[in-house]
Amino acid sequence: MARGRPSKKAHIVEAAGGLFTKQGYQSTSIDQVVVTAGVSKPTVYSNFPTKLVLWEMVLTSLTELAQDEMQKTLVRLQSKKELSLIAGWILLWEAWVNKTERLAVYRILLGEQHKMLPSTFALFAEFEAVLESALLAWAAEFSVSPMNFFALKAVSKEALLTPALMNQAMMEASELENQLDTLLLTSTDNKQAK
Repeated sequence: MARGRPSKKAHIVEAAGGLFTKQGYQSTSIDQVVVTAGVSKPTVYSNFPTKLVLWEMVLTSLTELAQDEMQKTLVRLQSKKELSLIAGWILLWEAWVNKTERLAVYRILLGEQHKMLPSTFALFAEFEAVLESALLAWAAEFSVSPMNFFALKAVSKEALLTPALMNQAMMEASELENQLDTLLLTSTDNKQAK
């Protein structure tokens, strides 16, 4: 293989990833992958015996890419010492949900669960762990309790991820910031009252 050139396998994964992102799992065929990647059908099948195996490789690739992107985002946020817990938290969530390919992963897993294997769900758990890890690292900077972490995550998921998946308007960052601040204040007040 020539230096600097991606392998055919990686090229096929990249082509399939674009198709899965645009069309979903069900609407993407191996024939479309063959045309998009510019390879023969035997080449695709020699690397990926089924469409599900190909999807799992795409999911693995997207997870690795997300890990790199979220780590860079986290490092950038950690360097901004004046950034509050909630402001950084929202920026991490926005970085996560503003990627079309990540939303496609959720849509495929939610819409095509019946076609997936336990191995696919394990890979999806690794995918979601990327966001979880970034959020935990950010929360650790502010000594957020596990209960508050869970509450912040649940509200953020409902305010940002769910609307993005449904092609609806996400909650404005300032409104979400107010809600999350209120959530933390209420939690702190409840602890002090006990």
